[in-house]
Amino acid sequence: MKSKNIIIAVFAVVFLCHCKTEEAEPYTNEQIVTDNAQAALYFHTLFREAEAVWAFIHEKDYEEGTYTETIRPNVSKEMVHTINNNAHNVTVTYSTWTSGHLTLMGKITVIFGKDSYRRDAMVANIYFTDISINWQSVVGEASMKYISGENDRYSFTLIEGAKIFEEGHGKPELISATINNGQYERLSKESDGDLWAYAGEMKGQLRNDPSLSYTNTVAATLTVNNETVDGRVYYNMACKTARQGISRIKIEGRPDVYFEYFCSEYGLLSVTHIE
Repeated sequence: MKSKNIIIAVFAVVFLCHCKTEEAEPYTNEQIVTDNAQAALYFHTLFREAEAVWAFIHEKDYEEGTYTETIRPNVSKEMVHTINNNAHNVTVTYSTWTSGHLTLMGKITVIFGKDSYRRDAMVANIYFTDISINWQSVVGEASMKYISGENDRYSFTLIEGAKIFEEGHGKPELISATINNGQYERLSKESDGDLWAYAGEMKGQLRNDPSLSYTNTVAATLTVNNETVDGRVYYNMACKTARQGISRIKIEGRPDVYFEYFCSEYGLLSVTHIE
């Protein structure tokens, strides 16, 4: 995709650090972008982890068991697979486990049927039972449905009630989110992690504030300067944010905000219109 050069020709770009910053004025465009991009990455990471669990249990022929990977003391991932009424339940416990550039602590549960991995219309359900990412608590549940095709494709639904909280116990809500029928496609398997392309719409609120209800849209295609470009967000584990892609955030009463990913940072585009 050559959208980076196209976009720079049209917009002034302000680069944003992917890390958290203290804002003198809350809810600036820069902070809205940072919060949305971070949330999208967190939920993608949980999708990717759950998909890998599904694949792993398939490779083990769906037999019950406990599987532990330990990197060093206090850095491990344990999968406990049990079968209950023909449902395969896998509880994954992370101990300061690194996934890409993120640290996972706590548990998720993934539930699916026997011989279901990479079969058309088969579904796995994901429960964020007690998980934190970079020490920020994530709660909620999601599902992924496999769609057969040339590449591995999934429909991803993040059920209403998913939330991310500020770092620390009892901290306030940072963002809530739902995704209805988001589209993932695995474009390649790479040594530093699979390359996934995502398109979809995430909706929710920032800081539990109805005046900050947002819609974050990643379009499969965009038209820029009369040229059709791939607008999807491309994720792989080598990048701190995403390899590339464009998102639009709409908040009632504010101009639309567009931003682009550049692997280790976000580019906040001038507020304007892209088809």
